[in-house]
Amino acid sequence: MDKENKYGFDQIKSWEQGGIRLSYGVAGREEAPVLLLLHAIRNTKWLFAGIVPELAKNYRVLAVDLRGHGASAAEGPYTFEQVTEDLAQWLEAEDIRLQGLVAASFSAVPAQMLASRLPERIRRLVLLDGGFYRLDQVPGFDLKKTVNRLTNTRFGSVEEAEWLFAERYRGPQMPAGWMAQELRRLEDGSFGYLLPEEAFRGYFQAYSDFDSEGLFASVVCPRLLLLADEQLLPAEERSFYRAAVEAYQEGSRQGDLHIHMIDGAQHLLMVTHPRETVEQIVTFIQK
Repeated sequence: MDKENKYGFDQIKSWEQGGIRLSYGVAGREEAPVLLLLHAIRNTKWLFAGIVPELAKNYRVLAVDLRGHGASAAEGPYTFEQVTEDLAQWLEAEDIRLQGLVAASFSAVPAQMLASRLPERIRRLVLLDGGFYRLDQVPGFDLKKTVNRLTNTRFGSVEEAEWLFAERYRGPQMPAGWMAQELRRLEDGSFGYLLPEEAFRGYFQAYSDFDSEGLFASVVCPRLLLLADEQLLPAEERSFYRAAVEAYQEGSRQGDLHIHMIDGAQHLLMVTHPRETVEQIVTFIQK
């Protein structure tokens, strides 16, 4: 329990049914409105360690490991449809109704699929710098090279991986050991990402060819698109993201859409700017 408390959760639970296994953290009062948090690719529920305690003051917070990640089911298929199916079966079996669904990066696509499939269970949706474009449209993105780079990334230790992450994102300090479930020890003693090559390939492919036009138009609940600071991007990417945001606005035909950019925030804005991220989530969810 001490380790669980260190990462902001009161307890860790597991749900299994029909070949689906989901591991998730729980924090906050049982009777409080429920928030579900979905992490970015290769991360786990621990990605939200910096914001769970604050969110749990007013909400029952659930943060789940998606298929292939952390302590959830390791086997495929690694598709957005399967991620959506996993989550939908869990929510329906446990009769969970969400005051808000908060999804980071790649998980913002299956989050919208889930909101479209179960509109009666999801009141509001928050997309953390993702899900408003397709990867194949991003300037310079090469699926094969990206998969190869991530599959062959090596660290000498969990501590080294966390130090490199901290050097890149430079937000408030994350708790020591928070990346342990993202990594696996290899035969040579080094550490690589737990997510297998086929999962990286499957999820990046899914992010590249999903029906963006149909999906964006199908979501009916109010949405908040919370963006990282575009000024930190190269000029070509900056132009792309501006155009992508405009296209997302035009394609979101149902429900209210709110867009906000956090000054100075990087892509994982819940890490670099946890206070501002929480403020935006809470303000939107309470409307």
